Amino acid sequence: MTQSSPWTSRWHMRAGRAPVVNAALAMSAVAALGATLLFTQPDLSPELMRPFTAIHGLLASGFLALFAYVALLGVLWPLAQILSVLEAVSKLAMAAGLAGVLPFAQVSGPDGGAASGAKDGQSAAAGHEIQIGAYGGYNNTRPSKLRFTQPGGTDMTFMDVKWKGESFKTEPYWGVRVTWWNPRLASVGFMFDYSHAKASAVKTQEMTQSGSRDGQEVPPREPFSKTFRRLEFTHGLNFFTLNALYRANWLHERMAPYAGIGIGLSVPHVEFRRAGAEKETRTFVHQVTGLTFQALGGIEWRASRGGTFSAFTEYKLNFSSNRADLNGGGLLETDLWTHQAPVGFSYHRRLGAR
Repeated sequence: MTQSSPWTSRWHMRAGRAPVVNAALAMSAVAALGATLLFTQPDLSPELMRPFTAIHGLLASGFLALFAYVALLGVLWPLAQILSVLEAVSKLAMAAGLAGVLPFAQVSGPDGGAASGAKDGQSAAAGHEIQIGAYGGYNNTRPSKLRFTQPGGTDMTFMDVKWKGESFKTEPYWGVRVTWWNPRLASVGFMFDYSHAKASAVKTQEMTQSGSRDGQEVPPREPFSKTFRRLEFTHGLNFFTLNALYRANWLHERMAPYAGIGIGLSVPHVEFRRAGAEKETRTFVHQVTGLTFQALGGIEWRASRGGTFSAFTEYKLNFSSNRADLNGGGLLETDLWTHQAPVGFSYHRRLGAR
């Protein structure tokens, strides 16, 4: 008697019940708590009262609750299932010898026989597919050259300004996306992607610089605090991009590598305050500062080929050219390379399937 895979039996039984409902309840509870703090304790952080920032905080808290819930499900997995998956992985790794290791062995169908990939592939491609995803993860921005000007004789250029991502501090790194797959275009899709990354200049760094400040020539090196008190894009180094994707969903029953490129707008929240300046003179506003270009690649992990939900792990690289206007005149100019490592979940909806 042939036994079905533990992945196809106990996992489907678990996934079909309470997790989605419980995750939604957890998201709602955290979002409600965030809303309560936001509107009853405005002194806690006055900046959070800005509508754009408030939406960020509420959505991000809900996504983090969902991630925590799914992580908890992973901890509660039966040990026997984990061991069986590890055994399948090791067998495939030895057989394939590939850089990207296939996650599971050949999947058995509910009747104990092997699942028919061709049949499932035809049904999966029968209609348009809409994919809605949300993610969190890690981001980091490489050191960059920055130009800073202000009226009164300030025109300075800084080399290799160091940035930190602060991915897990308020507001954390997160994003949402919507992808459309057309069966007539085979494995090609189009995606709208929004990423809420962050970049904050390291305040303890020594700055290599040139130019003039208030009409006086500056020395070759000075501490960050000599010129700046605050230099951040921390309520969002926001990227809005349109992307073209290619997905190799024919490689494996439950794993689909994909890659893509995109172009869009960089809309950071510019937070700038010069050393010794009054708080009223600071720059604290969202701005469209230029174009961003994006390249990405990842793997989508699916419980079944025609399943409703999937997880994905990914790497993204954004280049953004930013020119920000400062309160009272002047500007900041810098080109940023931002590395991102998202981990997220997607909901799939098929339209027009026959």
